[in-house]
Amino acid sequence: MNYKKVWLVLMVVLAAHTCKAQQDPQFSQYMYSDFCINPAVAGSAGICATTLFRQQWAGFSESYVDENGETKTTAVSPQEIVFNLHSPVKFLHGGVGASFYRDQEGHQNNIDIKLAYAYKWNIGNGFLNIGGALEMSNLSVNGDELRPTQTGDPYIPQSVVSDFFTDFSFGLFYKDNSDKWYAGLSMTQLKGNEGVNTHQSTTRHIYAMGGYSFPLPINPNWTMKPSFLIKSDVAKTQIDLTMIAEYEKVLWCGVSYRMVDALVLMFGAQPFVTSSSAIRGLQVGVAYDITTSKLGYTHGRSFGSPELMLKYCFNIVTKPTTYGYRNTHYLGNRPAR
Repeated sequence: MNYKKVWLVLMVVLAAHTCKAQQDPQFSQYMYSDFCINPAVAGSAGICATTLFRQQWAGFSESYVDENGETKTTAVSPQEIVFNLHSPVKFLHGGVGASFYRDQEGHQNNIDIKLAYAYKWNIGNGFLNIGGALEMSNLSVNGDELRPTQTGDPYIPQSVVSDFFTDFSFGLFYKDNSDKWYAGLSMTQLKGNEGVNTHQSTTRHIYAMGGYSFPLPINPNWTMKPSFLIKSDVAKTQIDLTMIAEYEKVLWCGVSYRMVDALVLMFGAQPFVTSSSAIRGLQVGVAYDITTSKLGYTHGRSFGSPELMLKYCFNIVTKPTTYGYRNTHYLGNRPAR
């Protein structure tokens, strides 16, 4: 592989685009919530359930003067919560999954449900998942809370209005059997929709992600895990670059940089990984975005974006079939079923 060409393409992408607000969920701990944006992840890591909560740009608020002439302030910072569940299904030759996502942005509320299936194809020293998902979304706007400077605009709702959309997503996901590296490519909201009541539209999003892990040469107890996520709606592109240091799969810490938006600090633990209990697959993580754009605290807008993650993965291991014999005549011969 010609790495100079790869870095050249990456720099061109960085130079050509800036970031804007997204319609799909955005989480700093994307490496633990990749099923949100790529249906091909379904069934790639056992049975996994993940919940994330994010307060985007905490402290962001708006001020207005009410009917009595008093100045009021209300919080309008986006709030996101997602729940993912996916599992391998052997007789389907792949995996299935479901995702519930709620995004509250000021006076707008989005609810999204996805049902996904991924087909598993063993290739080389790993496997390739090819997946698709049915997306169902409800977008609503509370017009009663809007305070336009001029009245009479037909595109500004006078009450609570909503639109229901159906759409599709598609993805590819490859993972090495030794868990050293992975890569994925996906597209969401393939069809796109235009709201009749809210006058809001959805647009296609493209994602590319990947990660690699290797032991630290000076101390093999530590594993370094660099990763990236590229997000684009064709018109604008945003990139997350991350480095995580993990200690014996029990504790980890990391730093991430989201272009033109934030510097992210991450911490997490899998406290029961060395035990034989049923909760050995439990993982907890926190992230905090230090906003680097003009929405940051220095401009009186926001003091960052906190994020919480809870993930639990496990595998169902079936015991091998055993046979017993009472007559030495049958030794060496497997009885007929």
